[in-house]
Amino acid sequence: MHEIIEVELPSQPARVQHGGEGPPLVFLHSEANTSAWSDFHDELAENFEVFAPIHPGFGGEETPDWLTDVSDLSFHYKDLLQDLNLDRPLVVGTSIGAWIAADLAIHFSALLKGVLLFGPIGLRSSEPLPDLFIMELPEVLSYLANSLDGSQVDPMTGDAELATAVWTDLATQARLMWKRNYDPRLALRAHHAQCPIMVAAGHEDRLTPSAYAKRYAELFGASFTSVDEAGHLVPLDQPAAAAALVNSFYATLEK
Repeated sequence: MHEIIEVELPSQPARVQHGGEGPPLVFLHSEANTSAWSDFHDELAENFEVFAPIHPGFGGEETPDWLTDVSDLSFHYKDLLQDLNLDRPLVVGTSIGAWIAADLAIHFSALLKGVLLFGPIGLRSSEPLPDLFIMELPEVLSYLANSLDGSQVDPMTGDAELATAVWTDLATQARLMWKRNYDPRLALRAHHAQCPIMVAAGHEDRLTPSAYAKRYAELFGASFTSVDEAGHLVPLDQPAAAAALVNSFYATLEK
């Protein structure tokens, strides 16, 4: 069971999905209409009190004027942590949500117990990454997760409402990445993240290569692990394995 709460913040009200009991955990979702409560949220809620905000401009919401880059979101979520009186929560992020979580750690490590990044993006790559913004929607989904059905968003035969929701998320993401698909400041500032960090990548990730994720871990002084039978969005493809990884990472923080 979960509920949706609305939290008033200086930037704009935040829609937060909330459920479970235990230590506080903030989950920052990925792109392409993946913000809804899912099997992964249920897995997390077995051991944590889960707070899963929907990013401004995602989940069917128009992109706000104040949102220009990922750092705007990390400051937005810093306000959320303080408004909810969360005492050093564990933060888990996926893809663009992992990028936000990494930026949050750079600026506000003291507020966090630890950070787990599934398939993080935002670093400059030695080789160009696939450009999701020039692809047809079915191809976009094929790069994100093995479990996403591209036929559902086929412009001729698929679900028009679902296709619109996916495009809405990608439109906001394109605005965040309109200059480039990385933040040159991220690598330069990574050493400011002083909380424990783990990077996890899907073994079958088609969007970012293993070397990219390992480079992320190296810059952030993080541990690294690979998850079998998972694409870029590990929690979608392997929710139980991803949640088990969260549980084991948290256990190391409690020692």
